[in-house]
Amino acid sequence: MEPPQTRIIVGFDPPWVVMGLLFIPYLVWGVYLLRQRLDERSDTRPLVEALTLAAVAVFLGFQIHMLQVWMQHTPVQLVLSIIALAVSAVALYGHLAVSLVTHLFVEMMLPSGRHDAAEPRYGEAESLERTGDFAGAARAYQAIEAAYPKEARPPLRAGDNLAKLGRYEEAAAEFERANRLLTQPEQSLRVTLRLVEIYTNRLQRPESAQRVLAYYVARHPNAERIDVVRQRLDRLRGEGPDSDAALLPD
Repeated sequence: MEPPQTRIIVGFDPPWVVMGLLFIPYLVWGVYLLRQRLDERSDTRPLVEALTLAAVAVFLGFQIHMLQVWMQHTPVQLVLSIIALAVSAVALYGHLAVSLVTHLFVEMMLPSGRHDAAEPRYGEAESLERTGDFAGAARAYQAIEAAYPKEARPPLRAGDNLAKLGRYEEAAAEFERANRLLTQPEQSLRVTLRLVEIYTNRLQRPESAQRVLAYYVARHPNAERIDVVRQRLDRLRGEGPDSDAALLPD
């Protein structure tokens, strides 16, 4: 009796190629959403989150099925591969699941956007700030920021606490968001100057400082101190002298 033959896949295997190609959008989209959440602290729309999670579920189902076909005789490698796939999914897309569940829970408790009409409560965040727990205060303000995305105060306070911790990249992202929400020139100028200081002296990114100043000039062309803002912008561009003292608010 002849021994059973072992099936060896040689040459072009279409399912293997498809499986590999599907990993490209899976990784690229996951990294993009993760960077958007961590670097820019920008929320993804619930519909996009739901569609993304559904697509990821289909992708994982296909991948696991193919792994079972290819590794049915090597159960240890199969289990390790499935675990690695699950870890990657949690790392790249776990935050979407948390965000979507949170959004659905809030909508169940306060339907029809009623939570947007309520006033944010800063008690816990301010208490943490007073006790010197700047990391906890930043997280508390960011939680308020997620619930009230049109309020400028939460990102301002979150940015201030992050700056106290030396987390200037995150602080700058918060100040940028707050600056987009502020409408009064004097308020916007204070945040603009804070951003210029961080980008210039802390992060060594003068091009970002130029962008912030140019944004202020474009948004508030008739502001009281617009001339000195323009002077500062020209200096950073290497086009003229600067007057830092004139920029400081009273």
